[in-house]
Amino acid sequence: MPSRLHVAIAGAGLMGRAHAAAFQACGARVVAVADPDPARAAALAADCGATACASVAEALAGRPDALSICLPHHLHFEAAALGAEHGAALLIEKPHCVTLAESRALRALVARHGVPAMAGFTHRFLATSRRLHAALRAGRLGAVPLITDRLYAQALGPGAPAWYADPARAGGGIALIGMIHSLDRLRWLLGREILSVQALVPPVPEGDVEGTALALVEFAGGTRAALVAHRSPAPGHARFHECELLGERMHARCVLGSFDHQELHLTGAEPEEHLTVTDDNPFVAEVLEFTSALVAGRPPAPDLLEAELALAAVLALYESARAGQPVRLAEFLAPAPAG
Repeated sequence: MPSRLHVAIAGAGLMGRAHAAAFQACGARVVAVADPDPARAAALAADCGATACASVAEALAGRPDALSICLPHHLHFEAAALGAEHGAALLIEKPHCVTLAESRALRALVARHGVPAMAGFTHRFLATSRRLHAALRAGRLGAVPLITDRLYAQALGPGAPAWYADPARAGGGIALIGMIHSLDRLRWLLGREILSVQALVPPVPEGDVEGTALALVEFAGGTRAALVAHRSPAPGHARFHECELLGERMHARCVLGSFDHQELHLTGAEPEEHLTVTDDNPFVAEVLEFTSALVAGRPPAPDLLEAELALAAVLALYESARAGQPVRLAEFLAPAPAG
């Protein structure tokens, strides 16, 4: 792998722009931008000094070292499979796929072609997340019997991509777009697997996605978590994400208004710690993990198996809401018996 990576960006929307800027900040060269909207592809390509392409296949024709996938969710699998067949390393925005069948097929393809692949769970790379991860690994909180996690997002208005509200393209609503970050981050922070989920996802109109999701999650080791995700219809409602880990020695409280407004408060038996972050760019930290892993020849993290576990947790929440009972994740993940 060359020291200066050549990267193709699939999708020239908000995430595509964020990824392109992050790759450039990490010293990579964006060589191609693919988007079905010619004007949007041309605009981002011009900003990067790249070639505008009408399709992912066209962007891959130049054999870039890596493909960054920032497309509507239902297009992730096809683009990633094509990238793997062309030998490109993959960075795929979450959710990396919308079904377990797609996820399993993609992991098999990546293994067959021997290409590195990473899922874009940006919340792992927040400055406050990384500081809290270090505190947990050092044992500062002790055992953590209870976690609460609340995510309040803005309603889907005219500024949001139209496909966000289309279940056929998005695969789900606030649970798949927002709560999946919380599920992945908590699993990573604790270093524990999710054992079971129980959900309440209120009924939604046909052809729409859910704007509210509530979940009870059981982790190995005895931790229980209560998660809420909600899109507020109130005009001007600001995004807000608060997570509290109630440990036996210390409590941790993370607050995220935006990437440029984060807080972490550690209180309890040890000297208290209060961290305020106003200049974070987790996309750069995420892309740096990806690019440095490729240059060093090591697997980037989180990988596609971890992405599959986060996806499975959300899909199990949907099944729990439908069935009205808890779902054990190991059973949900078990392949269906052959007919």
